[in-house]
Amino acid sequence: MNRELFIDGLILGVILLNITGCATTPSGTVANVYDEKPSNAAENYAYLGRQYLFQNSLDLAEARLQHALKLDPELPAAHHDLAVVYTKMGRFDSADDQYRLALQFAPTDYTILYNYATLLYNQGRYDESEKQLLALIANPDAVNRAQAYEALGLIAIKNNQIEQAEVYFGQALGIAAELPRTLLELTKLSITAERLSLARSYLQRYQEIARDTPEGLWTGILLGRAQNDSAMVSDYSQRLRVKFPDSPQARQLYAERISKPSD
Repeated sequence: MNRELFIDGLILGVILLNITGCATTPSGTVANVYDEKPSNAAENYAYLGRQYLFQNSLDLAEARLQHALKLDPELPAAHHDLAVVYTKMGRFDSADDQYRLALQFAPTDYTILYNYATLLYNQGRYDESEKQLLALIANPDAVNRAQAYEALGLIAIKNNQIEQAEVYFGQALGIAAELPRTLLELTKLSITAERLSLARSYLQRYQEIARDTPEGLWTGILLGRAQNDSAMVSDYSQRLRVKFPDSPQARQLYAERISKPSD
């Protein structure tokens, strides 16, 4: 079976929700500076910085957030948002520093933990990313635990821990049944393990909630080939050629047709 184009294709996404603004309380809970109107100058500058960040006005966001931190160096929301700004600027070392500071003042904040894990994952620092994600899932109140389990599954695949990856993906679906990336990864793993009926079930669930992508269509082609389903192969191949003619997967398909015209 050709697995060359089982492309990871994942860049973990940053979440800009529920960032804590105040220092952690003795109970371990955190208060969100953006739940209500900013109560002081530092929070006001942090709020303005985030609005500029949403507009992708990175220089203005950086200036406002830096000013907020001059007024209150222990404001986790400002450290976090500045980390996102630096990530977008490609200043990854500075982003790392800001995430560490954010977690120093809000160590249980699940959004900061996830977004820091994202930075680490996208830099190939999988063990460090895993550490942040494990801290996140330890919090039963974290609203992004499903995404964290999904990311842990991807890290397990990177580490060739296939059984563990399937466990993590199963836990992700147990929390949120409609996770396209998780369903696609489980489709791939099931094809590799020759559990083809299960693979088809995962692929069908994936298609119900996701738009066509080159990776998803290529996975359908591989499943069709594994099941000797020529109609399925033809359908997915046609969609791939029409919708994504310049994709690596389509080029692979063209190359196969040239080398084996009867396919």
